[in-house]
Amino acid sequence: MLAELEPTPDQVTIAINSNQMNVVEQMCAADVAGTSLAEPANYRAYREMTIPAGPEWVEEHISRLSAKGIQTHFQLAGVTQIETVERMMRRGVCNVPLILTWVAIGGGFEAPNLYNLANFVRACPDGSVLTLETSMLNVLPLNMMAMAMGLHVRCGIEDNIWTQDRSRKMGTVLQIEQLVRISREIGRAVANGTEAREIYKIGTFYKDADETLARNGFAPNRLASQKGFTQYAA
Repeated sequence: MLAELEPTPDQVTIAINSNQMNVVEQMCAADVAGTSLAEPANYRAYREMTIPAGPEWVEEHISRLSAKGIQTHFQLAGVTQIETVERMMRRGVCNVPLILTWVAIGGGFEAPNLYNLANFVRACPDGSVLTLETSMLNVLPLNMMAMAMGLHVRCGIEDNIWTQDRSRKMGTVLQIEQLVRISREIGRAVANGTEAREIYKIGTFYKDADETLARNGFAPNRLASQKGFTQYAA
């Protein structure tokens, strides 16, 4: 009897730079009540959670994922982490599309406010694909901002369990249906499965740093003879 093989995923998320990830910092008592987080041991574990994502770990995992044809999806807590990804791309150790999520959950990550969001969006080059993520009652407002700016959205009970007035629980399907309705009302088309794979550039990898920088919208690496700040892709 042959053992059943696990399917290979299209994409794996990866964090950049070791960081605190206290996912309950923005939550109130009602968010926690009736969930596994209401158990003191679980609450403490998530409150004290950290992300061990140092340079060697990150580079090794990107290399392993790419060798298997699996896309890297960057889960980023702020602008400094975009800068780390850019430096990896400039060194030629990260020859992948810049597919990323801004994780605005507080607790070591950025807070979901307009000022942090605008600064993060400004740091993303034109070739990147950006999704916004937050938690609980921040999810719908942030997703509405994402749709208005032409970005991508994320929802579901991993992030939020409520209707916006916190009067009743709201499952993942209802949250998806809500976002689809809102997006269509403001003229934002909803991608089907095939279109989503194209947007996310599933299966796309680049041969070297030069191609990676150009395709992701970064300026090229400066040549030894070049001087000055501004450089443009050919």
